[in-house]
Amino acid sequence: MERYPEFTFTCSQAQLLQWVKEDYPVLYSKIKLHAAEGRFIPVGGTWVEMDGNLPSGESFIRQFVLGQRFFEKEFGSKCKVFWLPDTFGYSAQLPQIMRLAGIECFLSQKLSWNLVNTFPHNSFWWQGIDGSTVLAHFPSGDSYAMNGTVSEVIKCAENNKDQGRADISMMLYGYGDGGGGPTEDMLERIDRVKNIDGIPRVKSSTPDIFFAQLAQCHNLCKWVGELYLELHQGTYTTQAQLKTFNRQCEVLLQKCEFLQAFVYANKLKSIVPVRVMQSTQKYWETLLLNQFHDVLPGSSIEIVNVEARQMLSQLKKTLIADISCLQHSIAEFMQASRQGNRQALTRDSYIFNSLCWERQEVVAVPHGTVEMPLQLTAEGQQLLLVRASPMGVTSTQSCSQLLAPDQHARIKVTAGEVVMSNEHLVACFDKVGRLMSLKLQGNAKEAILPSHPGNQFVMFDDVPLYWDAWDVMDYHLQTR
Repeated sequence: MERYPEFTFTCSQAQLLQWVKEDYPVLYSKIKLHAAEGRFIPVGGTWVEMDGNLPSGESFIRQFVLGQRFFEKEFGSKCKVFWLPDTFGYSAQLPQIMRLAGIECFLSQKLSWNLVNTFPHNSFWWQGIDGSTVLAHFPSGDSYAMNGTVSEVIKCAENNKDQGRADISMMLYGYGDGGGGPTEDMLERIDRVKNIDGIPRVKSSTPDIFFAQLAQCHNLCKWVGELYLELHQGTYTTQAQLKTFNRQCEVLLQKCEFLQAFVYANKLKSIVPVRVMQSTQKYWETLLLNQFHDVLPGSSIEIVNVEARQMLSQLKKTLIADISCLQHSIAEFMQASRQGNRQALTRDSYIFNSLCWERQEVVAVPHGTVEMPLQLTAEGQQLLLVRASPMGVTSTQSCSQLLAPDQHARIKVTAGEVVMSNEHLVACFDKVGRLMSLKLQGNAKEAILPSHPGNQFVMFDDVPLYWDAWDVMDYHLQTR
C-alpha cells in the first residue's frame, strides 16, 4: 500500500482483525492508519464469513451484532456492504437482518457455480421474506481471485447479464481463497489496462463508491426469496457431528442467556456465582467462528474438523455446567421462599421453559415429587407430562399444570399393526416398523401414500461428479 498510493484493500471478518490486533499490534496500528485514509476498507459487517443456511436466525443476528460492534469500535463506523463471496447459498431471511444491522448492499459470486441453471443477473435488488430489499451485485468475472489480465477485463464486460441496465461491474483480484491478497504483478497489470483502446475502461475504486453508482442505475430486476446454489448439497449432511455440536451450542446459549436474564429481572444476582453471570460474548465468538462457511458445512481439511469438534465440545460442556449452576441457584432460592412462606413442607422440582411460548413436554423428576401413579425410568425417576408457562419457571407441585390422563398418548396393538395416538395425531405402524398411516385427529386426510411407507432405511448409490463429500447429484434418486 505504501508503494501503490491508489491501491485500496477490502477486508472482511472481524475475527481476523481481532487476531491481528492481539498478535501483531504494530501491523494493526498500520492497518488503522490506512483505514483512516480510506484505503484499507473493512467490509462484511459480520464476525466471520459464515455459512448462509445452516446457522439459526439468532446466530445470523449475532454475526452482525458482534461484527458491526467491532468495526464501529475499532474503525469508527459500521460496514455498509455485506461481503460473502463463497458461501453455498443464501437464506431468504438475510436481507431483513442486513437492513436491521445497517447494511444496504450485498456482494457474492458463488451462484456462478450453479450446476444446471445459470443465475440470470449480476446486479439486482434482493428481496427477503419480510419485503426488505438490498442492492446486490455478483461480479461478472465469476470470481473473487482474478489476476488483472486483459482477458479477465474483457470477460467482466462481455459476461455482464444486465447490460443496458447496469454497465458496471466489480473485478475482484488477488489470491483470495486462502489468503495472500494482490501481488505487485497484479497491481502493475491493473495500472497498465486502465486506459487502453479496445478494452473496457478500468478504474480503481471502493465498494461504497461502486454501490453508490450502481444505485443510480434504473430498471434493475428484483429477486425474491432464497438464493439457492445448485451444488454442494452434500454439505448439509457431511461432518454431522460438527453440525450436531453447532445446534446444541446454539440451544444452550439461548438457555444460558434466558437464565441470566431471569436472574437479573428477579434481582437474584446475589445468590448466583459471579462466573456464570459474566457476558456470553466469548462463548458466541467461539460458536460464530466455527460457523465459518468451510467449517460448519464440513468442507474443510481434516485438521480443521478435529479442532472445531474440540472447540465446540468444550463450549458445550461449559454451557451445560453454567446452566446447571444457574438452574440450581434459582431452584434453591424458590424452594427456600416457598418453605419460608409455609407453602411447602417437602422439596419441590422446577421446570424451566426458556422459549416464548407455552410448551407441553415429558420431564423426568426425582421419585416422589408428585403423589400420583406415574411411569418410572430405569433410573427410578418419575416421568411427568406437563405444560410449562412461557419464559418462566413452573413448580411440579402446581398440579394444575399436569395434563389430564385422557391427554396422554395411547397405544393399541393388534396382530398386524400398532396404532399410536394422542390429542393431535394418529399413527399406524406395520409389524416391521414401517409407518403406514399418519393423520391429524378428526381429519381424514392421509399424509402417507400406500406405495411409499415412512420410517424406512433406504440406500442410494452416491457417485458425485466433482466433490465426493460435498455434492449429491439428482440422478442418485434413480439408484434406490
